[in-house]
Amino acid sequence: MVKINQQILGCLLGGALGDALGYPVEFDQWVEIKEKYGEKGINFANFSGIPLISDDTQMTLFTANALLLEGDVLHNFWDCYQEWLETQFKFHKSDLSQAPKTWLIDYPEIFASREPGRTCIMALMHGQCGTMVRPINQSKGGGAIMRVAPLGLQPQRFTPNQVMQLAAESAALTHGHPLSWLTAAFMAELMQQLLVTQDTLRCCVLTTLQLIKKYFSQIPAIKELVINVERVLQLASEKTEIPISQLGSGAVAEEALAIALYCSLKYENNFSQAIIQAVNHDGDSDSTAALTGQILGCAHGVNDFPREFAAKLELRTAIVKMAWELSK
Repeated sequence: MVKINQQILGCLLGGALGDALGYPVEFDQWVEIKEKYGEKGINFANFSGIPLISDDTQMTLFTANALLLEGDVLHNFWDCYQEWLETQFKFHKSDLSQAPKTWLIDYPEIFASREPGRTCIMALMHGQCGTMVRPINQSKGGGAIMRVAPLGLQPQRFTPNQVMQLAAESAALTHGHPLSWLTAAFMAELMQQLLVTQDTLRCCVLTTLQLIKKYFSQIPAIKELVINVERVLQLASEKTEIPISQLGSGAVAEEALAIALYCSLKYENNFSQAIIQAVNHDGDSDSTAALTGQILGCAHGVNDFPREFAAKLELRTAIVKMAWELSK
C-alpha cells in the first residue's frame, strides 16, 4: 500500500493554510489589518470563520491534477486551467461545457470565485496559450509562480532540467514576462531539491539558484532574479528583521518569491510565525503566505502545522487525496 509522502502533503497543505490565512486580508493595507486584528495583525489564533482557499490553492490543485493525466504535460496544464476557469463562472460540474478532465470537479466547493488573477482569467479566456517564444502579454504577475509547486513533487518522473523547463513553459501559458517564467522555474525546482536532497532550506535555495542560473543563462532577466535571491539570502541571515514592504508587495512574481523566501528562511523552524510574517503586509497576502507554506511544508512536513486551523480548512479532503495521488 502506498504511504502518503509527508513532504508532498506538507507542500500542498502548508500552501493552502497560508493561502487561507492571507485571503481575508489580501491587498489590505497594514494599518487596516491592525485596526481589525490588533497590533500584531492576523494570526491563526484570532482568525474567525471557515478557512477558505483562494485561486492560489485552486490553481495549484489543478496543476497537480494535470500531472496525474496521461499525455503531454503542457497540454494537460492548459486543459486543466481551462476547467478551473469554468469553476469561476459556473456552479456545478453539470454546467461544464465538456466532460470533466479532473476529479477535483467532484468537489462542489471547487466552484468558487476567490479573487482570481486578472491575467490568468484574461489569458485563459483568450483561448490561445502563450509560449516562451510567442508570449501573449508582458505580465509578470504572481499567477504563475503560486500554482507551480506540484511540478517539483515528482522527482521520479522529471529531472531538474525538465522541472525548470516545464515550469517556465507552464508560466508562459498565461504570463509573458521572463521573470514570471524564471520565478516559476525557481519555485518548482526548489520543491524538488527539498524533496530529494534533505538538505537545509538555505542549501536548497543556493543549489536551486546555481541550477537555474546555468540552465537559463541565455535569458537576460536571469541576472535580476539572481540578484534578488542573493539579496534575500543576505537579509535573512542578519539578526535584525526588516519590514516586508522592503521586499515589495508580492503583486509581481519576483516580489512574491522574495517575500516567501525571506519569511521561510527567517522563521524556518516556526511554520506559524513564518506564515504570519508573510501575511501581515500591504500586499498580496494570500499568495506570499501560500508560497511560504509550500516551501516550509515541503521542507519539514506537517508536524508544525496549526492543527485546529488545518482541521477546518476548506477542501482539506481533496488536498490530502491529491497528496496521496502524487505520492504514488
